[in-house]
Amino acid sequence: MKDDADFRVSLAEYQLKAVDAMSETLRTVSGLHDREPQHRERISRELGVILLQAPTGSGKTLMLGRALEAVRGQLGAKTVWFWFAPYAGLVTQTRSALIAQCGALRQRDIYADREASAARDGDVFVQTWASVAVIKKESRKVRTDKEASLSVDTMIAKLREQGFRIGVVIDEAHLNFGSGAAATADFFLKVMSPDFTVLATATPNDTKLEKFERDVGLKVASRVTVSRDAVVKAGLNKIGLMVGVLRFKEEDRALIDTEVATLTAGWSQHSFIKAKLAERGISLTPLMLVQVEDQQEGKDDPVARVRERLIEIGVPDKAIAVHTSGEPDPAFHTLAYDPEIEVLVFKLAVATGFDAPRAWTLVSVRPSRGRDFGLQIVGRIMRVHPLVRPLHGTEPLLDRGYVFMSDPALQVGLDEAAADLKAVREGIAVLTDNLDVTVLGNDERAADSYGATPLPPPPVQAVPGESEVDRRDRQLSMGLLNSNYISASAAHQKSALDAVEGFSAPAAPPLFPDLPDVLSPRIKPLMSGAQEHQIKYHLRTDLGLPKALAREELPNLFDIEGDLCPMIAREFCRMVPMTSMLLAVNSNAELSMRDLFNAGQTDQRNLSVRMSAARIAEQAQAQLMFNDGIDPRRIREAVEAELSRLCEKKGIAATTRDIRRTISLAILRQPHSLREAVRISQSHYVRLESSEPIPLETFGLQQAEPAKKGAYGAFIGRYNRPELAFAQMIDNDDSGLVKWWLRNPENEKWATRLILPTGKRFFPDFVVGIVRPEQIAQAAMTI
Repeated sequence: MKDDADFRVSLAEYQLKAVDAMSETLRTVSGLHDREPQHRERISRELGVILLQAPTGSGKTLMLGRALEAVRGQLGAKTVWFWFAPYAGLVTQTRSALIAQCGALRQRDIYADREASAARDGDVFVQTWASVAVIKKESRKVRTDKEASLSVDTMIAKLREQGFRIGVVIDEAHLNFGSGAAATADFFLKVMSPDFTVLATATPNDTKLEKFERDVGLKVASRVTVSRDAVVKAGLNKIGLMVGVLRFKEEDRALIDTEVATLTAGWSQHSFIKAKLAERGISLTPLMLVQVEDQQEGKDDPVARVRERLIEIGVPDKAIAVHTSGEPDPAFHTLAYDPEIEVLVFKLAVATGFDAPRAWTLVSVRPSRGRDFGLQIVGRIMRVHPLVRPLHGTEPLLDRGYVFMSDPALQVGLDEAAADLKAVREGIAVLTDNLDVTVLGNDERAADSYGATPLPPPPVQAVPGESEVDRRDRQLSMGLLNSNYISASAAHQKSALDAVEGFSAPAAPPLFPDLPDVLSPRIKPLMSGAQEHQIKYHLRTDLGLPKALAREELPNLFDIEGDLCPMIAREFCRMVPMTSMLLAVNSNAELSMRDLFNAGQTDQRNLSVRMSAARIAEQAQAQLMFNDGIDPRRIREAVEAELSRLCEKKGIAATTRDIRRTISLAILRQPHSLREAVRISQSHYVRLESSEPIPLETFGLQQAEPAKKGAYGAFIGRYNRPELAFAQMIDNDDSGLVKWWLRNPENEKWATRLILPTGKRFFPDFVVGIVRPEQIAQAAMTI
């Protein structure tokens, strides 16, 4: 409310209704106290509790303060109010708002001013629960009587002796009593024992509210609900909330740090908003919020990491503020108003309640995100700054908040929060003399709490082909059956299954039924009644086989590395245009945004995202490790030298960092080119050897199937199905092309082999002798 401090603001229509409803209810409860003072505690707990549920930015503090002002002097007795905020920073924020907008309420300080005799109707003490109810030094001070001052316990007792009533306001009530819940509840019930309790929350979570009621022994009797639509219509909340998702090029996906990319998207959006404000002549600096995870033991400080990355993407260091303490600094909220600060880095605790009306954009790199996160985040960036309200509804860019998350899969919290907020409807249900309640459906607990009888569930139209069990499941999902029915149903299903004898799950089908069983044991080919006895088979010299097979040999790579690596570098630089990649430090990503509150509202644009130098270098190093015989450092050094030479030749100014980064990027984007460069370079050193003769004889099964063109006259050895099919095909060739074939064993000195770019030796499965093309041509001419 800082921006409204110079004048008393007029209430919007929904605020007037809420203030009237709360003040009228307080008067009604006061009348009950006057009429039946002997039931004070029961009236206080069962009828004297009011809940104000309103979106963040709707002016909850203003509505509460104006309601307390409205009943000053009208509650049958003087009343002193104790207002509890969850954090110290919100205490300062609340005090400032009440001083500016609720001047009839007198501010009191629980630490310095506990004199009961000085009290007057409408006094308000604003503090945290920790200041009075948690066992620590500060709370012990205010709970201890001294000569110069009373304890808060004694002050409350004396106020009652003087005829004062006690009222309590609990802001952010969804937080309950926090970590010191037991001590706080005891203080609330036994020391304060308030006559009036007003709860306020922006979080429509009945589960937490019910827990609060159980913990404290209260019952919310009156509820004032403000819908988000009403707040938007009044120009106090932004119209939409856009959630951004980044999609990267497949080839660059692994090279991009998603956290840096998300921060880039947020800063880009922040810059658009800043430019639009300047274009419209609004003297306002927007604020980008960045939420980080808590630091874990043994890991880097996330705040320092994010700050470094913000600076890396171009955010000025002086424009970044950081807040990380477990409980916010009392001066924390002033950061939201400092125009020099454009980015505020914070943790989860600070996400609750602080007022930042110039915040449009939020980036979250925190991994845990639930519904409460969504509700709080929506609140932080959905307020409308007073200077922008005249444009409300006319400027789409300024009418929306923007959220970017490092993991798009974790948008569930925001989706749930938006659904909750859209489902809230404006309504006022307060104390009346006659309570007429109808409970729909079969919610037995709700019916019992109102003394009503639950109505039977409505009939559900049958779906063709739907079983009884499926129909019951559908009724459960629609909330038409209770858990007792489901338990009985589940028991029935179990007994039915137990009655089926011999029941077993069907075997899972094979994943690849059409592929050959290459991993199965080798097949003994064409054997009927195969015998294990082996006999000797002789090499057939009539087929024209050579005496020896050619094989590739490579000298010791260590001996040739000095010449080989520069040759690899030249080939690689010839194949890959690296000089044109020197400035390719960014990748184009697609930024898609959708509006959570307005279906169908989307926006898409391209975003230039800086690729991570660390990731590029790390993954490029892994790509260099494909040849065990060549030191990858020597290859990189040679490529660096070659690229530097090319840059100098072409007059390109490039730093060593640019060159190294470009080489890493080229290796990652075209790894096949590097392997091809190695293959070509190695070929200059490969020599053909044929000094080991083919064995003149070998052993095989006695009844092996004969092979017409097999080198040993039979299908000897072990084959899998594809290998056997290939051998049979070439053995039965009638074209005259195949002269002979030989099973090529692995790791035999005489077997033919090739040298791969990895430096490993490759042994083909077969060696096939074929008729030369000129012989085929000559034979054709003869025919």
